[in-house]
Amino acid sequence: MLHPSHIKTMSTRRRLVALVAATLLLGACAPVARPTESPTTTAPATDPATDPAAAKTAAPDPTTGGIVPGSEVVVAVTQEPDFLDPYLAEAAGTKEILYNLFDGLVRLEPDGSLSPALAVSWEMSDDAMAYSFVIREGVKFHNGAAMTLDDVVYSLERAAGLGAEDATALVPQLGAIASVTADAAKYSVTTTLKAPDPDLLAFFTTAILPRGYEKQAEHPIGTGPYRFVSYETQQRILLRANPDYFVPGRPSIESVEFRIVPNADSAMVDLEAGRIDVFPYLTPDSAKQVEDRFQLIESRSNMVHLLALNNARPPLDQRDVREALRLAIDKPGILDLVTGGYGSPITSGMSPAMGAAWNADIRDGDAAPDPAGDPDRARELLAAAGYPDGFELTISVPSNYVIHVRTAEVIAEQLREVGIIAKIEPVDWATWLSRIYSDRDFQATVIALTFVYSPVDVLDRYRSDAANNFINFSSADFDRRFADLGTTLDAAGRQRIWHDLQQILFDEAASVFIQDPALLTAVARDLGGYTVYPQYVQDIASLHPVGTDGDS
Repeated sequence: MLHPSHIKTMSTRRRLVALVAATLLLGACAPVARPTESPTTTAPATDPATDPAAAKTAAPDPTTGGIVPGSEVVVAVTQEPDFLDPYLAEAAGTKEILYNLFDGLVRLEPDGSLSPALAVSWEMSDDAMAYSFVIREGVKFHNGAAMTLDDVVYSLERAAGLGAEDATALVPQLGAIASVTADAAKYSVTTTLKAPDPDLLAFFTTAILPRGYEKQAEHPIGTGPYRFVSYETQQRILLRANPDYFVPGRPSIESVEFRIVPNADSAMVDLEAGRIDVFPYLTPDSAKQVEDRFQLIESRSNMVHLLALNNARPPLDQRDVREALRLAIDKPGILDLVTGGYGSPITSGMSPAMGAAWNADIRDGDAAPDPAGDPDRARELLAAAGYPDGFELTISVPSNYVIHVRTAEVIAEQLREVGIIAKIEPVDWATWLSRIYSDRDFQATVIALTFVYSPVDVLDRYRSDAANNFINFSSADFDRRFADLGTTLDAAGRQRIWHDLQQILFDEAASVFIQDPALLTAVARDLGGYTVYPQYVQDIASLHPVGTDGDS
């Protein structure tokens, strides 16, 4: 699947803007052909941004790759980055930027598989108690320093919270690591775990950092295809292609600007004016406005869009009240009114994009749940819970995301039919992150969750003591079944556990799980290579120019 993008040279001064309305912590598509491995052309000593003579308009052959001098991509994001340190970043809008700066030991591919990155090979022990990685040699950090085994050990220990008495795991799943050791003879690193975990490999996509470098939060340094240049608050983040990248032929675009825009509406104005060339997360209405000038691409997002309910806040601390909310909501109606029918209704906290781990057979008693709900039954449950006349509900919504605001508006109308009066509270993104997500100070909120491509990452957040369990879900049955993963190593047994956990989330009405949203993207017709993954990233290194007729 192609998401064409746009190259700017000094002769044309055209800009590519890939606008991404990223969601919190924000499916799988057919793989996109990438440049084959061949030598990368290094950037010129002169700067095309200041020396027009240095710019070239000739585009490289996308099958051989090579940095195009003077080429630029502008990627607009609708939220301010939270942390530039990859171990501290929570927001998907930040992670889409950092994806281009860092590499892990393994890399997620568009088809959901894992491939070598900073590790050239790996193996898991038979008892799932250890993972060993043979490390790639000759890799350089952006500051020119060679990446060593010591850097890999340091990074994994920091991510796992090892090396200090009061340290906590900065990547919670890697807290499973008990020790990290290096073998210079084999040029390998081995992680020994505290308990068996056959699902941990997906988390070794975690960035490898240089030991001793203390300024990741201000000036991040990794091994990725792009180097950090600068960050202007509320304005932009600038990146430049890494000519020493260890994957030959990637990247092609020399300069990248992640432009911070106030909201999707203002971005749409720029799109129609030709100042934006790639715009994900179009609404169906906005797509119609640009369909004659842009390619429109639909893809599955592998996100969970939900009305998140604070299970510790009355009256949502009652299971029957939460169930009544689910039954009062018509999910197909939301899709029709908000996303033009695009998207897939879901019944629990996982997207169908997760393949075999997804429970396609959630049961409501003896039958499959009706995505359109059952308002009559909802009223009965409310009356039995002591709310025959309904109650007032505050839905806090990040105001910079149109889909969340519109979804909340439709939900409010649907809830009114069963006596629940919903007040919509718009909040800015920083307030959402601090008050709603971190402090858990809310009744309900509409948001979309994104994940590492792993069932563990999808469902771990619902453990009673999980740090990111911002809905305060608490179920002894869920916790016990999740703990069974520690003693279940066979794939079929683990699949049964994933399915059981999703059924528990449904039975306990943890929240109202609405849909896996479809992504609608407007893309310019003269760029190619934009690659969709089964998790939320922006892979700028995959972009390359093509002719307006679609030829390279």
